[in-house]
Amino acid sequence: MVRIQVANFDLTDRAIDKAAWHRIREAQLYAVLDHARKAIRNRTDRAASHILFGSDDQGRCLAIPIAPTDDPLIWRPITAWYCRPREAAILRKAQGQ
Repeated sequence: MVRIQVANFDLTDRAIDKAAWHRIREAQLYAVLDHARKAIRNRTDRAASHILFGSDDQGRCLAIPIAPTDDPLIWRPITAWYCRPREAAILRKAQGQ
């Protein structure tokens, strides 16, 4: 299994709008980068190759589908939503809880 590193995001207006539809602000997306996070491969035939799970500054779990860019440390979010219970469990396991 290849581990990816996400140091920053390349956010588009479309991604910000799609995340806002799920009531997630841009600042929450960037907050995930400051906390423990876990990326897994996404299902095939999706716009995003991976899904990044992480917590915002209030401890809320976010699921962020991400696609690679030319820089291996910078990933492009497609949208974001609050984690479902199964997704939150992936993050808790990665955090050792």
